[in-house]
Amino acid sequence: MTTQLQNTLWTMLILGILGFILKKTKVTDKRTDKFLSVLLVNVCTPALMIHTTLTSFSLSIFRSSWLSILMAIVSMVVVSTLAYGLAKALQKRGMELGAFVSMGTFSNAIFIGLPMITGIFGEGGIPYLMLYYIANTLTFWTLGIYLLSKSHGQGFSSKNLLKIFNPPILSFILGIILLTYGVSLPSYVFSSLEYLKSLLTPLSLLFMGSVIGDLSLKNADSPVVTFTILLLRFVVSPLVCLLLLKIFAIPPELGKVFLVCSGLPVMTNISIAIGRYGGNPSYASFMTALSTVIFMFIIPFYLQLMTFL
Repeated sequence: MTTQLQNTLWTMLILGILGFILKKTKVTDKRTDKFLSVLLVNVCTPALMIHTTLTSFSLSIFRSSWLSILMAIVSMVVVSTLAYGLAKALQKRGMELGAFVSMGTFSNAIFIGLPMITGIFGEGGIPYLMLYYIANTLTFWTLGIYLLSKSHGQGFSSKNLLKIFNPPILSFILGIILLTYGVSLPSYVFSSLEYLKSLLTPLSLLFMGSVIGDLSLKNADSPVVTFTILLLRFVVSPLVCLLLLKIFAIPPELGKVFLVCSGLPVMTNISIAIGRYGGNPSYASFMTALSTVIFMFIIPFYLQLMTFL
């Protein structure tokens, strides 16, 4: 483990503990968590998308990125199929089935992915993280929401499809348009984007620490279900990704970022989506917190997997 990665882990731990302490001392609460979540997803992440597209992206990367995005989507479809079979074997029905599959399939690509990818690969890994984030978002707001809506007895509506075009994705598209036409932003706009981008990592870690502060065993499902979801997130998903990286012949530098992204903790938006469909989001929130804690201890496993690329 490199010194840079060790420093990243210590930084994540310190800021996460601070967020945990703030929650336990009631300085922050559920309303604070909601505010941070909205700020990070709808303001800071779009700023990151535009800034990184204009500074670290190129049209050649964008033109050749469709295959890597397709590979990531295929990996999530494969994992979700395996998760669906396991959910049936565990006799999950209704909303619980859709939630189980989603928790086993989709990664926390921004809140945990950004500091982790930056710590391992430096700023050069962010464009590849963005590509994985696009695949993760596209698949969640189609396949993931379809499973949740079907589990709740509802059909998949066009409104769900439109949520693919959320602020981060729209900002990425805007960044590509600006890059294509060579548009230069005023220095004060560019500086503002840079300031907002710099807030993303520390606020994400404080937010996740605050979420962990709500960790309670009373929200847990059976140990078998919890273990199976963690197995899907941290073992099955990276191994499926590794296999597909070989099949698709993805470049190693991009493949390594995708490999780490595929095994990140449970996606935060899952609990929000479950709540919107009338389900109980407590267990999904519990799994996001628990998987974030466990993730810190299994990073060496991903470093070993990288040697196969």
